[in-house]
This record gives sequence, structure tokens and C-alpha cells, in this order.
Amino acid sequence: MNRVPTFITAPSRNRSLVALSYIVTVAFWYHSLTSLVYEHDNNVLSSPGRVMASGTLLHDNRISLSLYNRTVKEAAESYYTRFSEPAPYLCRAEQGKQNLSPTLQKYFNFIASIHTDLKIIFIGDSISAQFAQAFDSAALDVGQEDSVRAKDTMSVTSPDVVCMSISSPIRGGGVSAFWRVTNLLLKENNRWPAHCAWVTKQHWNEGQALTFLSHEYNSTKLVMPSNAEYNQNSRTSTEFWQQKKLASIKTGNVNVVNTFDAAIMRLPHGWLELDYMNNATRINEAIKTTYRVLGATTIVIPTLPLYNNVKSENDWKKIDQINRLIREVARDITESVGDIQYVLVQEFGNLTNQVLVENAKNLNLISHVRDIDYAQQSWEVDFANVFLQRPTKTTKQWPPSHAQVCSSLPSNEAKACPGVKISPDGMHWCVETFGARFTASIACLLGCVYNVARPTHEGVKMCEQRCNDQFMSLAMVDVKG
Repeated sequence: MNRVPTFITAPSRNRSLVALSYIVTVAFWYHSLTSLVYEHDNNVLSSPGRVMASGTLLHDNRISLSLYNRTVKEAAESYYTRFSEPAPYLCRAEQGKQNLSPTLQKYFNFIASIHTDLKIIFIGDSISAQFAQAFDSAALDVGQEDSVRAKDTMSVTSPDVVCMSISSPIRGGGVSAFWRVTNLLLKENNRWPAHCAWVTKQHWNEGQALTFLSHEYNSTKLVMPSNAEYNQNSRTSTEFWQQKKLASIKTGNVNVVNTFDAAIMRLPHGWLELDYMNNATRINEAIKTTYRVLGATTIVIPTLPLYNNVKSENDWKKIDQINRLIREVARDITESVGDIQYVLVQEFGNLTNQVLVENAKNLNLISHVRDIDYAQQSWEVDFANVFLQRPTKTTKQWPPSHAQVCSSLPSNEAKACPGVKISPDGMHWCVETFGARFTASIACLLGCVYNVARPTHEGVKMCEQRCNDQFMSLAMVDVKG
């Protein structure tokens, strides 16, 4: 399959046109802000002292990203759903979901593939699982999963719900993992047993973390700590699991994961009260626990989008407050001296909210001529009355917003609206639509740290802004081909 030349148009508040070819190397975002000069010549991206050809990683570029034109990519519709479980989260025509309007679809005209030697773990609920599975799809060649992907599931639906998964190695030699935790990684939630749960909040245990760290490459089985180990060692003893982890690492076995470079830590909004999450001390502890039990020195936290359990304007304001808090905590930890090097923010809420506004225009819930300044902080708060418009007659306890799930509004309020490829249910998101931008964003953000020889706090934060402006907003990614 041929790669196509790629041109990325920067967002309106950053007017420069960036030309890239074949592989979009995330190092660009950082170095373009530090006065390095790039030139575009013969399908090679180069800068002083650097040359990268198609299909290769520079010696100090630990993650790279290839973009393809969605219209010419084979099976683009299912590209990000190879591992999607369970089926109700899918957004295909057979699930009754219609395509985005042309005014929206133009922003989702590409798909991305990943090449990295980084070890990355996604932590959170079923939304985290969706995008971890999308990331696996972008980082594994077709058929490769048969020999490198392991998972643990629970049988509550058909197919099963994934509790833990790990793919090692992925394209480039790295690792991609998912850990279902529907609570924060706090000491108070460290309990035994910590079985994967569906209808109740799931606690966690350090033995689960050790399962990932001791996982062998090219294995399709997850080996959990035995019940005897739990029973004999006070069940939640941090010291025991820490010693066991250190013993595993000291063996020098290069065929096991041993530690993670980065964690994508989503606050499991659907399972926790808003006031519980709106607490800097808890978020800080969850970040530090993630480092302690998994070794990740870079943490990425997505901001929260709209969900169907946001019931009121006051709830929506609390979502905004939590997102502000995430940014503050990320900045404070990144600027401090400690084991955790960087906490980055992925502005996922900003992207989805912009999509909802544009879909609301298509539904005539907002004037098409209304000028909206997406660069203004907390702009979303003013749209609570639009986002909270829901069916007046519904049997659902948590009805979704019209802007989330409707391609048009029915004339009869008693009827369900035709679906759209934004959200299947008002809680989850259509990875068929959002998978490329989410995956590209993660690669871009991690490149801010790992593709730079000597990253600075200021440079990383500027790079973070550029990544979010490009992939976590409705900025065009014009893939030529």
C-alpha cells in the first residue's frame, strides 16, 4: 500500500502552512517551535543534521505517524474497529448510523498508523478501551495480533468486555496495553479481590499492574498472580508487590515488559461523581500511583467531553471546572522536580464539543451564521442549552443529546432520530470517526517528549498546544493523494 504525500494545515490561530511528506514525524511539532529549518525535497523530511526516509524512524525519534487519505485506504470504515468490543459501540451503517454531513466529514478525511518503540498503557473505563483498541488497530499489522496480542475478558455481553489487553511487540517494537479501571488509582481503592466489573465501580490491585510488567513479548496469554499469592500476602500489601516487581525487573529478562514509558489516564466520568473527581489531591495521587505501579514517567490525561449523565447546566459547568483542574495539575507537575517528567493534556473534550456544535448547526439547533470563537477558554459553557437538548419522550434513564446521536430530528417526538457517526449512545464515541484524530494526537503528544534529545518544559508545553490545535480541534488535515 502506497503512502501518499501529506500536507497539514495549521489551525486558524496559527496560519502557517506546514508541508510534510510520507511520514508525519511528531518531532516536527517540537522542533518547528525551536527555530530548526525544515525542507521538503524528494519525499524526504530533513533538518540540519537529520534525514528521514519513508518507513524509517530516526535514531532519536521514538514514535512516528503515517497519515493516509481515507478515501483511498482500503476498508477505512473498519480500520479502527478490528478489536472493538463489545459490538454495541460500533457506528456502522448496519447499526443504523449515517455518515457525517459533508461540512463535518472533511475534518475526518484521514486515517493514521503508528510506528513506535514506546511502551504505552491506556487506563480507564470502556471509553478508554475503545481508543486503546483503536490504537492497537493503528499499531498492529493485519494478522499480527494472532501472535502478539493477549487479553482478559468478562462475559456479560456478546462479545465479551475487555478487562485487560496487551500487544507486544507492536509495529516498531513497542507495547500497547489497556487496563480497565472504573475508579481512580488511589490507595483507598486498592483492594482485593479486584475483579473486572461491569455494573459496579471496579477497584484495582497492584497484582494486576504486575501482570502487565511481567508479561512476555510474543505471548497471547496474560498470567495473573495466583489466589495463593493474594491470600498469603495481606492482599493489598504495597511492599509485597513492589518487591515482586523489583525482583522481576532485576532478572534482566529483556523478553518481558518490565516498565511502561507512558500512560493515557482517563478520568472515568461515567462511574464517579463529578464532585469526587473535581479534586486536585485525588488527581495528583492517581498520577503518582500510575508512575509507582507501572513506571510511566509521562502521563497523558484527556479532558472530559459531554456525556449523557450530564443532566444540568450546573453539571456541565462542573465538567468545565474538572477540565480546568486537569490542566492546572498537569502544568504544576510538569514544572516541578520529581520522578514524573511530564503530564500532558489531550483536549479531547474540545474536539468533541466542536463536533457537537457543528452537528447542532446541521440540526438547526444553532444558527449557521453564528460566529464561535473556539480559542476562547471555556467557550463550551455557553452552549449548555444546546448540548442538553434531548428527547422529551424516552424510556432511557440516561438519554443522549440530539447533537450527539442524531443526523436529523424526527417530526414526531415519539420516534427515535436517525443515528449519526458521532456517538452510539451518548456515552461512547464512534471510533470509526474519532479514531484517527485520537491516535494521531497521542502520537503527537508523546513525540513532544520522546522525539527530542533534551526537551524543556516550555518547549513541551508549546508542542502540546500545537498537537491539540491540529488534532483535537476542527483543523483541516489535508492529506493529498
